[in-house]
Amino acid sequence: MGSTRWRWLVWVGAGISVVGLALFLWGEGLDRANQWAGVLGLFVGLAGLLASVTGGVRGRGGGQSADGAAAGGSVRMVRGVKGDVVIGRGSAAPGPVPDAATTPVADAAGDGQSARGVRAGGDVELVDGVDGSVRFGEQQP
Repeated sequence: MGSTRWRWLVWVGAGISVVGLALFLWGEGLDRANQWAGVLGLFVGLAGLLASVTGGVRGRGGGQSADGAAAGGSVRMVRGVKGDVVIGRGSAAPGPVPDAATTPVADAAGDGQSARGVRAGGDVELVDGVDGSVRFGEQQP
């Protein structure tokens, strides 16, 4: 299922849930709706606290994004390397930024690195979690 379709389904489900909850509370009357709102507010607050704590713990590694970048040369993103990184120099100057139709697609699967919609004249490379060395191009002396 595509990302756009999934997002659309989530919004439709949330909208139906809100309308259903509003109709339920309206049917309960003002006093009972106030009591229900207090109980529901407690659980929503706890869920928000839990989401912020788990998001803070998970998000410590940080994400990398080159979404929407436009470059005449290569786009390289490197993180989590426990060794040397050697990036060789290209022999030619960067060229013009290509059209969107000729762009290579690079997208990491939910690990915090992404290069969606990048327009690059060279390679698009995402590197993460390497225990050794990473080299691009020619090895430097």
